Amino acid sequence: MTRRSASEIAAALRARELGAVEVLEAHLAVVERLNPRLNAIVTLASDQARSAAQEAEKLLAKGGEDLPPLLGLPVVIKDIVETAGIRTTWASPVYADHVPDEDAEVVARLRSAGAIILGKSNTPEFAAGANTDNELFGPTGNPWDPKLSPSGSSGGSASAVASGMVPIGQGTDFGCSLRMPAAFCGIVGLRTTPGLVSNYPLELPWDPGQVLGPMARTAEDAAMMLDAMAGYSKMMPNSVAAPWSSALELVRARENAKGLRLAYAPDIAAIGVDTELEGICRAAAFGLTGDGAIVEEVDFNLSDARDAYLTLR
Repeated sequence: MTRRSASEIAAALRARELGAVEVLEAHLAVVERLNPRLNAIVTLASDQARSAAQEAEKLLAKGGEDLPPLLGLPVVIKDIVETAGIRTTWASPVYADHVPDEDAEVVARLRSAGAIILGKSNTPEFAAGANTDNELFGPTGNPWDPKLSPSGSSGGSASAVASGMVPIGQGTDFGCSLRMPAAFCGIVGLRTTPGLVSNYPLELPWDPGQVLGPMARTAEDAAMMLDAMAGYSKMMPNSVAAPWSSALELVRARENAKGLRLAYAPDIAAIGVDTELEGICRAAAFGLTGDGAIVEEVDFNLSDARDAYLTLR
């Protein structure tokens, strides 16, 4: 069950082929088995999650067409995003015992959509770093090889999703913090348009650098989660309404890559890339031409971007 996609689990819950408590307990069993090695989840909210699963069961039993889209789906929240009644530490000893009184707006949206908060995922301290390690909790392992890194800073969510601890996870991105862990762990991580997903109450709500986004094992699941996360917020000065009615339906409607234009930059940072790795990436990128995509290699050098990034960060 825990290797099925989020959309498949959601459909099975609505069809009453699975129960919300059953789904939660199956994922908690994976956490118990794998988390001691991976250290992806640093605060487990089992009691709160079980209560939420029981409430989800009641809604599922009533049925109907208006059930919340993520009803009964376990999710992890990155440990820099506030969760009511669940410890939020920013992976720092300074906030080791901090338990918020209210949810961040994105967490409230996920709860309203029926998602069950299973726990908090690991991150470097204050999400500042491309490797998920910190003094408070230690390092997170890559599910493909626990001795290796899942990257960062959303490495805990990426590792939890890729290993089957949860079907979907929440992350943040300033300088590839969603995208790199997703790439390292073989899942989908989407950096969203600034203002599309509320980052309240994070500091500097007008800052276009830091955004929140979904992580999942399929594009369809990421779109389903994005639909629940996105929306106009009066708490954000740069908030924008989603320009679509359903990201999920847009993904489902596209049968292939026909018409997509893709740029391939083999060494975008100009620091050198392993030959074998570059060959694999090249084959994957240009392999999409067989599905109708237009792929062009570009000479795009961002070697000076690090200094600009550190200034902004």
